[in-house]
Amino acid sequence: MNWQNILFGTEDFIFLAEIAIRSLIMFILLFAGLRVTGKRAVKQLSIFELLIIIALGSAAGDPMIYKEIGIVYALVVFIIVFLSYWLITKWIERSEKMEIILEGKPYCIIHEGKASKESLEHRELAMDEFFSVLRHQHIFHLGQVESAILETTGELSILFYKSPDIKAGLPIWPDYLEKKTKQIKHSGTYACTHCGYTKIINAGEVNRCQYCNCNDEWVEAVNGDREK
Repeated sequence: MNWQNILFGTEDFIFLAEIAIRSLIMFILLFAGLRVTGKRAVKQLSIFELLIIIALGSAAGDPMIYKEIGIVYALVVFIIVFLSYWLITKWIERSEKMEIILEGKPYCIIHEGKASKESLEHRELAMDEFFSVLRHQHIFHLGQVESAILETTGELSILFYKSPDIKAGLPIWPDYLEKKTKQIKHSGTYACTHCGYTKIINAGEVNRCQYCNCNDEWVEAVNGDREK
């Protein structure tokens, strides 16, 4: 077993210094390019912009460690990618249709304390992941949420009901959701565990949710203001 080849390959020690110089140059070029785009954080990136970053990362990585690939080749890739980004950005500014294709569009997940019809048709955020985000905002049940919008950046914007307008809703904490049932034992207000739709159900009744029309499991709806 040749540890020299395993650790350093077939190159000599001098190539380590060359890798360091190449890496520094590529880092500076990549950093300068990203600063030109004006991006500050990953949360601000759309899917299109994230693909640009991945392409740049691939172009930057090879010249750092492969001796046969010169930095000029990577620089050409950088120029093409950034030029394409600039042209497409201008195109997006002039075409709403192209903006929707490349950037996507925000859509409503929660409307008036229950899942919107739009979110029931195509879920881009898993329900357990969505509930986790809401719990981090100190939300106990969906009746506290007037509207929740999934932005193109993947972030969730939430509009809360004012205290007097809060209504009974689906509790989103795991220990409450585990109490779901198909057979109602006590009359009261119940919430569909799939969409959050609430209705009064009498004891002994078995109901299929008339809002989402795909669920017959219910949990007792809860009320109460949001803790700050």
